[in-house]
Amino acid sequence: MGSKSSTTTTTSPLTALIIGANGYLGSAISRAFLRASNLPTPNFFRVYGLIRRPSSARALALQEIIPIVASLSSPDSLAAVTQAILAHSRTWDVIVVCTEPSQSDPVAQARHWHDILALVRGLAEASTSIHPSGSGGGEKAAAVTPLVLWSSGSKDYGTTKLHGGLELKAHTESAPLDPPDVVRCRTEGALRALEVAGGLEEDGSSAGFDVVIVRASPVCGYSGSYYGAALEYAAAFATATTTSEKDHGNEAKVLKFTADADTIMHGVHVDDCADAYVALARNALFDIGTDSLDEGSGNAGTPKSGRAAIAGQVFNVSGRRYETLAEVGTALAAEYDFTGTQFSVSADEMPENVDYQSSEFVFGYSQWVSSEKIRALTGWSEKRPLFSENIHVYRVAYEAAKDGGSENVERVRKRMMGDWRE
Repeated sequence: MGSKSSTTTTTSPLTALIIGANGYLGSAISRAFLRASNLPTPNFFRVYGLIRRPSSARALALQEIIPIVASLSSPDSLAAVTQAILAHSRTWDVIVVCTEPSQSDPVAQARHWHDILALVRGLAEASTSIHPSGSGGGEKAAAVTPLVLWSSGSKDYGTTKLHGGLELKAHTESAPLDPPDVVRCRTEGALRALEVAGGLEEDGSSAGFDVVIVRASPVCGYSGSYYGAALEYAAAFATATTTSEKDHGNEAKVLKFTADADTIMHGVHVDDCADAYVALARNALFDIGTDSLDEGSGNAGTPKSGRAAIAGQVFNVSGRRYETLAEVGTALAAEYDFTGTQFSVSADEMPENVDYQSSEFVFGYSQWVSSEKIRALTGWSEKRPLFSENIHVYRVAYEAAKDGGSENVERVRKRMMGDWRE
């Protein structure tokens, strides 16, 4: 027989809004909040996903994520989007921003991030206002200050030296920023949100929300993101060498890279990355966690914990260690039946129908990212294996996503061809 409780405990669910919930990272974050554990009983998250296209609503609903279909497609749409969200809840415990606008037009990108920040401010204004609870008894619901987890990325810091280099240092949260042009607007948008949240309005009041910037290293798993491009590269190279192998024997079936073997590829599984968002929210909402030293607000050396240690901060998310291109290349070679690998190959040695230039974004961007800060503060740690350790499983998942018409696979394919419009 099941156990019985002598008392009945009721609670209002914690509300989490994921802006961009149908994206590769957004969908993982949505699932992570749904399965969130280690919350003080009887709390749980009710997850809402803001999406642009009605065609994506069914997939969210099937995962028990409440879809909100609305788009910030014009200056006049902000009020409509805000009202569409507030129709579901007036208060928001957590708001996660994980959108990826067109990156081909800097003006459009800047407008996108401006609109997202305006949306967050509007939702925060409603959430921090005292309003009827909806119970019919005239009761007033408590104001809630949203915790905004704003997604940026580890590319904000630029590159590090190669593995084994004398000047190699990991990028910590205090490292100087040097983003490539393709993500610069995203970097600046996140910093602007942090600035607004930490400042005061014209009337001297606070902005009404707390911001945390999350800078994750490249993510893998399922439809693969840019690790999917690594799998595509190996598959294309295998096809290109088939004829050469017939003509010259197995010696010709070598997987070649123009990048250095010591290039650092530091990644993390997308599920582990998503769990890091939940860890930050859990610690902030329930004021738990290990004391830390404030590094970013002029109060260096002041011990803080709970929400005070998280709000206004930047947190990196990365795997327990980095891999090198030598490791990843060797794993790819074994998976696709090559006889060996070769690195630092000149362009004229590459097969004509293999796009080695766009693959430099995957194989040639060396970066080591420290995630010690979030680990020490929240206890977060990853559970999934590294890319090179589980490459066959990741390949099977990626190919299934590709066969199923995954939007993420198609988006990454276009970007690897130089089309960053969406």
